[in-house]
Amino acid sequence: MTRQTMPLLGGHHRVWHVLSPQGRLAGLGRLKAGRARPGVAHFDPRCFAAEEDVLIELSLLGMDRIPPVHHVGEDGLRVHGYIEGETLSRPHPPGTPLPEAHLAHLMELFGQLAAIRPGALELVHRCPAGRRPRTSGDFLRRLISFTRTRVYEVHRPELHRLFAALRIEGDTVLGPYGALAREADQLTDRPFCLLHGDLHRDNLIIAESDGALWTIDWELALLGDPVYDLATHLHLMGYPAGWQRGLTRRWSQAVEAALPGASAGVSKDLPRYLAYKRVQSVFTDVVRQAQIVRSTSAADLPEQLERTAGTINTVLRRAAKPLGLGRVPSPSAVEAAYAGYAALAAQPGAAVTAGAAASPAPPQAAAGPAGPGATTRGVPSGAWPLGRSGT
Repeated sequence: MTRQTMPLLGGHHRVWHVLSPQGRLAGLGRLKAGRARPGVAHFDPRCFAAEEDVLIELSLLGMDRIPPVHHVGEDGLRVHGYIEGETLSRPHPPGTPLPEAHLAHLMELFGQLAAIRPGALELVHRCPAGRRPRTSGDFLRRLISFTRTRVYEVHRPELHRLFAALRIEGDTVLGPYGALAREADQLTDRPFCLLHGDLHRDNLIIAESDGALWTIDWELALLGDPVYDLATHLHLMGYPAGWQRGLTRRWSQAVEAALPGASAGVSKDLPRYLAYKRVQSVFTDVVRQAQIVRSTSAADLPEQLERTAGTINTVLRRAAKPLGLGRVPSPSAVEAAYAGYAALAAQPGAAVTAGAAASPAPPQAAAGPAGPGATTRGVPSGAWPLGRSGT
């Protein structure tokens, strides 16, 4: 038996109940039991059907400072051990430096990830072998294709006026012959390993017991180019200006010790992955903010439109170069664009945002666009299943 001990914890894909076991399970400490959020939009590919599968395999492989998974109840419900502590963002919010001890734990984590080759997770890897990327260039091209087919094209029917008002040309920037895809062709090939895919300050827990960093939220774990994990981490963490070079050097030392060749060409290729991450954040946030605006009451809409304008203007400025934006829409222009969208969405009979109503078709049923996207230079749209992105 268990009882709930604190309010629900929010998550992008799941809502978490924090429970205190009773009786013979009391020795497990507090637990987290998740339930899926219905109608969640998806923004990232996934290699694994369930986070619990990844955590169990990682435990068997000897990775430390990750949540344990327990089977409880007659139906074998899988729950996570609750890591007592606080998120790294509490004492060290974005823009602030990290203590040396936490940096050392992060580098240790990257080293452990690099040591886990794709074959070690074959039993829980859900992507068909023939559809997995084989080279670093193919890996980035598939990421770009995923954002085009599973984010932009899924939401374009509802948001095409909004994309146009913001001067975002998804077919061009995410196309198989666009600048991002051409950069993918220049990547150095590196050996693949396990990637966390979402390493930011709220997914790192400072444990009460010893102050060490524990890593949670493995839902977006991937098998692929290790430089992508570094780029995602740098993009999401909000390190102080000037930290990137030193962190990249330390990361290179950590991954090379575990996987020789993992950092080959990082100085040239890291900017290429960062450009993709910035573009991906634009499409993710444009969609998310549209959903937020749509669900905001008329009384609260002016304040929300101002927040949305600031968010979108920021991500557009960060991605201006890879987006090919000569002039970034001002906050007032962004606010006007979303106000127009809100007015249309409020009309009787307005269609529900595509991604909020239902997830896109599973990979086996999805078809890539005709033409260049279906050639060997492009990537089939169903190459990877769905996930989410933190921005």
